[in-house]
Amino acid sequence: MEETTFPQIEEQPVMWGYYRDLHDANRYKAIVDRDSGKLFSIVSKDYKLIRHEEAIDEIEDLIYDNEDLGKPTVKTSFYNDGGRMCRRYRFEKVTVEIDPGDILHPELHLYNSYDVTWPLIVALGAYRLVCENGMVVEKTLFRFKKRHVLELERMNFKNDVSTALTRFDSQVKTWREWRTRLISLETYDKVMNTMEFGKKATEQIESKVNEDFEGFLFRGYPQITAWLFYNILTWYATHKAASLNHRVELENRLRRAISYF
Repeated sequence: MEETTFPQIEEQPVMWGYYRDLHDANRYKAIVDRDSGKLFSIVSKDYKLIRHEEAIDEIEDLIYDNEDLGKPTVKTSFYNDGGRMCRRYRFEKVTVEIDPGDILHPELHLYNSYDVTWPLIVALGAYRLVCENGMVVEKTLFRFKKRHVLELERMNFKNDVSTALTRFDSQVKTWREWRTRLISLETYDKVMNTMEFGKKATEQIESKVNEDFEGFLFRGYPQITAWLFYNILTWYATHKAASLNHRVELENRLRRAISYF
């Protein structure tokens, strides 16, 4: 298991006013890194602090109780000096093939933040060996999200996490159907609009599509399958995102975009 250093988080009171006339903003508190003094956020007293380490312990208690998953490969990424965390668990013992040689491993993605950008999220994903792409799963399939208003032990997401592999099998069936499903020009445009790519990103996606096209429809539009197009989009999110924050945003857009497939 990788060794990870986490910010040392504590709650501190919030004051307002001038130097000799300070008042306690008693409905609010500050979330602060004790070592660096960095202020991550000012939140209401109803906000329940969930430390990254606590969320990890909760997830790993569930993961390691499931012998079928095997010991995962773990990667932890931070943004905003540890104010946002993404931890990915890849289960290499569990292997599925979309096509011969096109192998996937399921992943669980754990997100948490102190700067209130992200709630506590556990999402199902996958890792594709062919292009080393991190792949997102349809939003409706499995994406557990909770605001920091409940104590962690009251969130009760054990059932959701424990049934993730069953839901993964359902996703794999969909991906296999995408191998032969051609993307229409209308669908292509809807997906690209949902992804909100800038000019440079659009050019990179289009260049990649043109490299991998399988024929032509009309007006020079490349005829590609849903599976190929999906992998090009996940390739971009995995390899071209400028930061963890950018990658997570692209993955969220992709969950919305693939509803058009």
